[in-house]
Amino acid sequence: MAVQNIAVKLCGVLQTQSDEEVTAREWRLLGQEQDGSQVLSWVSNNDCNEVLNIGVYFNKTKTLTTLYTFQQKLNIIQASVNATHSLLVYVVKQLPIEDSEIEQPQYCPYLICLLPGKENSPVEVEKGSMKQIMVQYVYGKSNKYSPGIRNDRFLLFKHLECIKIYRTPLFLNECDDGTEKWGFDGIYPEPETIVKVFSWAQWDCANQVLYYIHYRPPTQSFAEGEEIKSPSEATPTLSALQFHADLPHETVLNIPLSLPHVSSSSEGAACGAYEDDPVPLRVHDCSLDLQIVCDQRGVLCICHHYLYKPLDDSTTSLVLEDSADLKDSGVNFAYSITLLQHGTVVHCVVPDLPWTRAKSLRPSYTLYAENHLLVNIPMLFTHLIDISLHHEPCCHIVIPMEDCDSGPSLAPLLGWGPHAMVDLNTLDVVVMTVQEKDITATFKSNTAVENKLAIMHYLIQHEGNMELAEELISWMCVNQREGLGALQHVMQEFLIGTTYAVTRRSLPTSALSLMRMLPFTLHLKFADVKVGATSVSASQEQLWGSSAAVLAPRQRVCQFAEDVWTRVWAALSAAPAPRLRPRAVLDKLRLSLPCYQPEALSRCSTPLSPMGGCVGGIGGAGGIGGGGAGSAPSQRRATHHDLLPFFEVDVCTASKQEHVIAANLREVSVHLMRSSGDRARGGGVSGPGAGAGAGAGAGGGLESGVHALATRWAAAQLDASRALCRAVTRAAAAAPHHHQHRGFTFIDEMEPTHAFILFKLLEQYYLATDSIAFPLPAGFSSFFTYLGYRTLPFHAFVQYVHRNVFELQIDVLKAIIACKDDSEKTVSNKLRLIQLVGEGRGRRALAAWPHKRALLLRARDHAACLLSGGQAVGTAGTAARHRPVRDAGIAALPSGERLSPLDTFLDLLTAKASLNELDFNLIIEATLASVQQDATA
Repeated sequence: MAVQNIAVKLCGVLQTQSDEEVTAREWRLLGQEQDGSQVLSWVSNNDCNEVLNIGVYFNKTKTLTTLYTFQQKLNIIQASVNATHSLLVYVVKQLPIEDSEIEQPQYCPYLICLLPGKENSPVEVEKGSMKQIMVQYVYGKSNKYSPGIRNDRFLLFKHLECIKIYRTPLFLNECDDGTEKWGFDGIYPEPETIVKVFSWAQWDCANQVLYYIHYRPPTQSFAEGEEIKSPSEATPTLSALQFHADLPHETVLNIPLSLPHVSSSSEGAACGAYEDDPVPLRVHDCSLDLQIVCDQRGVLCICHHYLYKPLDDSTTSLVLEDSADLKDSGVNFAYSITLLQHGTVVHCVVPDLPWTRAKSLRPSYTLYAENHLLVNIPMLFTHLIDISLHHEPCCHIVIPMEDCDSGPSLAPLLGWGPHAMVDLNTLDVVVMTVQEKDITATFKSNTAVENKLAIMHYLIQHEGNMELAEELISWMCVNQREGLGALQHVMQEFLIGTTYAVTRRSLPTSALSLMRMLPFTLHLKFADVKVGATSVSASQEQLWGSSAAVLAPRQRVCQFAEDVWTRVWAALSAAPAPRLRPRAVLDKLRLSLPCYQPEALSRCSTPLSPMGGCVGGIGGAGGIGGGGAGSAPSQRRATHHDLLPFFEVDVCTASKQEHVIAANLREVSVHLMRSSGDRARGGGVSGPGAGAGAGAGAGGGLESGVHALATRWAAAQLDASRALCRAVTRAAAAAPHHHQHRGFTFIDEMEPTHAFILFKLLEQYYLATDSIAFPLPAGFSSFFTYLGYRTLPFHAFVQYVHRNVFELQIDVLKAIIACKDDSEKTVSNKLRLIQLVGEGRGRRALAAWPHKRALLLRARDHAACLLSGGQAVGTAGTAARHRPVRDAGIAALPSGERLSPLDTFLDLLTAKASLNELDFNLIIEATLASVQQDATA
């Protein structure tokens, strides 16, 4: 957090404007305006007297303009100035003192004309009141209908009574010298009451919106069994008035609220005190701490903070006063955030806090970047809630904060850059930033796996920091505190999130609306998170009928204008898009994998080759297949740092990778076509991001969008899988150096313990990818199989083969067969592996095995083909029908009998076989080898 102080900065600005010593002190922030300026007051010395100054400061131009100087110190709590700095309204809070007729604080509003040549004396707008009063100028003035008149307006808030709008017209007068000057005669028409009784109000100066809570009679329901409410039971309702420059204001929002124990009478503050909040300008008492955060992109967050004491399992009690029985007991510190654009409410609770501490905490809210709401709880933690418009609310990050005795009271500040907030107590400007070191420390701390999943989602999809995401994956591979399941969940989140982010970045604008139908996460949800000694319980509820709360565009005063309310209405009215579940692709794969025959496929039958083009590397990767044979010319060459410990090429004619890619392509395309068709029949594509992509839902645009999205999705899946594999191998110190070989030689050179650790990590990587139907990098299957053969006992290795985890491709089978260990047990194990593979791979493996057993089996197979009337494999190039060999023996004849080599040789001589098909050398060498074996036996 970068910190600077407004008072110190403005003292320096005043020093540059005067040659005398600056004595400014007691700075106070009184308000801020739509143009990003702040209204402040300060005390200075003038002829040995203390005077009070009110000025306006523009941080963009670093200019401070003194508007008015009072000859005495006043307790001004809030002020506002019009756009031309010609009229100033402010509120003085008179406190009771000794020998005074005032027994309670009173609020007195005043108006001052700042035009030169006029009598600049304060004019009382209304009589003082014990009810809280605030004033605020409305910007967006227009002289469209009256060129010589500026119809400035300001609002006057009187708590629990009314909200009025005053018009203070300025007239353009012609002077004697021919010039024109604006003038104010001090006369303004009777104010208009726009809101009657209200209990809470907030002014949004950036969007010129007035939010307020009022009470309506309950709507009677005629549903059977529903309780009929009494007409006296008024329900609190949150409404919003949108102000325009040339048009009358309009009500754009009406939301019924659930606010128990909040008084709606006019008896005064429910807890006996008012909160004078000039930034953001709010009118309320201490019984209701509500704040609204709004953004023009279509984000509206209603943040409500409260304390309550749990009584039993079914009821709770709101804490409204400092009762004696609460001082020694704990209360629940809670805040609810209504995400109107998503139609959901997120409830967050910090249980069992001491009453004295919970009472002093005041959360602050600000929009962080484009996709998060940052909630700062002083002395506890920083809460980062995902409110992205691109997907549903899904996760939250809790970042612990250093323990301190007191915390700031932060409020959003305009004109000071993004994420700027001001401490109203000290006027320190704090830039709220989530540092990379804080994210890393939180991930590596003893926090829940849900917090780690949220951090991974934040880094990949919203920050695009793939390097840090891979680094944290590597760290978690080494430090598995939460068990194997947690690591696999984080790996799956990395794969899904990376695929979604890479696809979205590379997708054309016309197809962006289709992204709402693809998965963006797998495990994330609002779950309880514990960081250190702080536990945060979070839950989510769906709003009912939220779309009816916002005024439809056709009912607006200006039907064709696009603002925050039209975007919120579009988001609420959009039909929910069903997202593709990775489980659906996995179910289809499990049905097709038993029929998968690598020898029956070829690369030309797969729509997307794994060595084809890529949508772009991840974290410096060289794209799909980078560093391997057959890489696309458009890809940049991968650096040595990006290389994996195996050669990224599959030796077989068609790999399982292509089968998985083809299944994903098919399922994604079918899901997009089906869902897009249903949505088009149901009223078209709408919602955030659908404006530019609506053209993809009609005619040929849909097919082109589906094709573009499906191919990029499949390519991004392989790219994400490769990036995750790179992170895992780095964690196991298995990244090859310049002097090291890759592939099977790399495994042979590893120490047994190191190889076993690498195998266990790659096994978790394999489970994470296989459980969500993601393809593996080319060459991984052979490397993983050979690594398992070198690290596992043979019986365990065979079980992996039977469960289709290990694939005995021809390259790994040749490497196993070529092992120089010729003990009887090893030879039997190799023969058993040959029996498990197909006939074609078995013959190729026997041909590469320089052992007597292999020679005998090749000769018997050759003789069996001739004696059965078939053609020899080696000469005619065709193979007889495969006859599986029994696991107990090595007989190759159809009868399975152990005939002597002499009988086999005589049978071949008398057989009606062509001499061209007879391999004399093989028969003779096998016969000699068999005779020598029998002699030694």
